[in-house]
Amino acid sequence: MNKIKSYWIVFKNFVVFAITSFLMKMFPKYHIGLRKWASRKSIPTFTTEVEIIGDVDENADLYVSNHQNMVDIPIIEYILKNQDLVWVSKKELGDIFLFGNLLTKSDAILIQREDKKSLIELLKSSKDRLDKKRKLIIFPEGTRNKNPKKLLPFKAGAKMVAEKYNLKVQPILLLGIDEIVTFEPLNIKKGKLTVVILPSRTAEKKTDWYKEMEKEMQEVVDNYYKGK
Repeated sequence: MNKIKSYWIVFKNFVVFAITSFLMKMFPKYHIGLRKWASRKSIPTFTTEVEIIGDVDENADLYVSNHQNMVDIPIIEYILKNQDLVWVSKKELGDIFLFGNLLTKSDAILIQREDKKSLIELLKSSKDRLDKKRKLIIFPEGTRNKNPKKLLPFKAGAKMVAEKYNLKVQPILLLGIDEIVTFEPLNIKKGKLTVVILPSRTAEKKTDWYKEMEKEMQEVVDNYYKGK
């Protein structure tokens, strides 16, 4: 029975994001409202409660978050409800049926991983979006992490962008996703999701701010899973 419910939840989310993708293709200038609408519709399908600890810094330029699976994206859109987010994602995601529209029509920055030319493009595109008063969102782990208890080593991309443009960076931790949603195998059991929003900091060159931020984020993860 739970498997049937899980597939039904996936189907409902597919319909929501298919509609959103179609409307964004037809009316790209309304992409912000459409993305936020989709996130509000999606969140209740797999959570019973979203506990938010900490406050969003509306003046942050760059948000960074841990990354476990695809539900991270609507969660972050939901949490950062007042922000016009620019996602930094893998280039191949832009080619995925329907989902690609959600990225390309919102002017996401799509890069080829482990490609030095892509880092140059990342810096250039980031400046363009920041000049338009938009906010960047990056998963510093660089890929989905199957181990929710241990963050992957942070990649250099977020650090480079933040230091290049002296950005204000705010970390976000999504905790408990592994307890309510898994895809291999598919199992969705609605439950409580905890979001911890840490204080923002300015990316200052010649300091260890990036390593300190990674350490602080791991400490939050450790405290959440302690005793579980």
